[in-house]
Order: sequence, then structure tokens, then C-alpha cells
Amino acid sequence: MEARALLPVTAATLESAIDALNDAVDRVSGLAFETLAPAVERVWIDEIASVRRDLLVWVQQLATAGEQWLPKYFELGFGPVPGERDARSLHDEVTLEGGFRLRGAIDLVEEHRTTGELRVTDHKTGRRPDRLDRTIVGGGTVLQPVLYAMAVEAGLQRKVTSGRLFYCTSVGGFHEHPIPLNDMTREAGLDVLRVIDRSLSEGFLAAAPAPAACERCDFQAVCGPDVGRRVARKPQDPLADLTEMRRRP
Repeated sequence: MEARALLPVTAATLESAIDALNDAVDRVSGLAFETLAPAVERVWIDEIASVRRDLLVWVQQLATAGEQWLPKYFELGFGPVPGERDARSLHDEVTLEGGFRLRGAIDLVEEHRTTGELRVTDHKTGRRPDRLDRTIVGGGTVLQPVLYAMAVEAGLQRKVTSGRLFYCTSVGGFHEHPIPLNDMTREAGLDVLRVIDRSLSEGFLAAAPAPAACERCDFQAVCGPDVGRRVARKPQDPLADLTEMRRRP
């Protein structure tokens, strides 16, 4: 669609977008079927149909809300990261204020058609958290919008107005959570990096899960079921940085 000058997706280009989307789902699911050889074909067909439905709703959302934002980079990498990346990706790591070196890949970078400013999007397929509205770094668990936006500014030398989480499935409710990039949000992101850096410098990386975090963790078999109880018996002073960070929205 970019090559055919059909972006952004609007009401005028929606039919072309739906055709392109259906072609992509058919192609990718066909290749995956040959590779995976699913044991129960009916289950496979139903799951692909569910994916297609979600994507159709998502592209219709783009047509409704995306007219002012022109997609510019898709899977924009910075630094050596695996996977298929935008041909215009940055080969070197990005260095932020304080010397923090970042590498990664960004789902989507868009340009405002009037101002020329950029916006970063991280697509989410899971459930939207209950308390998302005030989130900036989410106690250190939500870093993509702010850090990706800072990385794009540093790497492309372009002004970025915001980063956003886009819960783009029925599970996530097709919800958009924008986070403006300003002095306050920049400092919040850098604060998280400073806490991580201090822990590495001091060699203190104790297991200290947040309340209820173990309930949705895939590594319980490694840590065992009593991590929270064991951590509670240890001196809490070394955990002060982590405890304070988890209070931040």
C-alpha cells in the first residue's frame, strides 16, 4: 500500500486495505499451515478466522482515526536485532541522555501530515490492564512508549510528540493509550533506566516479584511458589529503589 501511495488508511482507501489484509492473512496462514501441520484442521481454521476478524476491525479503526498520521517506518530497528526490519533501520544502538544504550525494534512510526512531527506505536494483542489511563511507565513495566519515542528522537534527529500503546484486538478492546513525550515523561523513563543501572552496578538482582506477578509468570517452575514469602524475610533497604519505582504511574 505504501508503494501504491494508498497510505494512510482512510475511508477512501479502506477497500484496498481490506484486500491487502486478506491477502496477507491467506499468505501467512498458508505458509504457517505447511510448516506446523496442525493436528486438528478445524481448530486451525477457526483460530485463523478469529485473527482475521480482529484484523478487519483494526483496519477499520485505522480508517476512522488515522487520516492525519502517515505511516513512515514499519518494524524500525535500532542496533543489531533479529527479524525482518524496515530497510531504513538504524544499524547502530541509540544512546540516550546519561549514556544509556538501547537496541530494539518499533512496530510503527508515523508522521503527522501537517506538522511533520512523529508518533511511535507499539501494538498489543493481550488484555488491556485495568488501570491504564494514568500510566506513563507503569512502575517500570510499561517502557515502550516513552523509551521508543526517545530512541526515535535520538536516532532520527526528529521531533516525536508521543508514544502510544494500541491494544488492537478484541481481547484488548481496540483501545489506544497515548503518552506525550515531554520533560516529565522523559524523566520518568530515564529514572527507570537509572534504577536498573544501579542494580547492575551493585550486583543486586534479587528476585522480588510485585504482588500477584507470579500468578501470570511462566517461570514458576524455576523460582518455586514461595518467592514472595522468601523476599519478605530479607532486609528491605536494598529493595528501596525498586519499591519506589513501582509506585510511579
